[in-house]
Amino acid sequence: MVINEWQLHGKLNRALQSSQRADFAMYLAWLTPAVDESAEFCTPEASIEHEEQNLRLRFAVQPARPFAQTESDIELMQQHSVALQDGGLAQLKLTTYLKPPPLSQYDDKSRLADELWQSLSLHSRRRMQQSIPAKPDVNPAGLYEVLQQLHGMNAA
Repeated sequence: MVINEWQLHGKLNRALQSSQRADFAMYLAWLTPAVDESAEFCTPEASIEHEEQNLRLRFAVQPARPFAQTESDIELMQQHSVALQDGGLAQLKLTTYLKPPPLSQYDDKSRLADELWQSLSLHSRRRMQQSIPAKPDVNPAGLYEVLQQLHGMNAA
């Protein structure tokens, strides 16, 4: 899996210089779309939480509900069932819009449904598993040895 340009070993640059549009597009598509993982950028921590609290108070918006099922959701599901029995599908839709049901049964990232896991991109799967490939160490002395070997081969 390719995250940064250094993992392509200069192939992206060579494809650009030799006007190989198909290869350049392919290598570019392999790179991760997450800007914060790029080697060139360091995103600062933003203080969005304070602004979000002010907006919630200003517009009287309820805080976001957790995605996982809680104890109070059993009563909520009973209300949805009563709404379906009494008013039909239209009443159930209205009730779910006003009081949305939980999206997941568990509050655990590792317990995703198979359908959801299969629809994730490779980069999203890697982020969920928290596996980041190691960057190879650069040895300037090793480069000097390689240049000496190449110079010795040309002299022979």
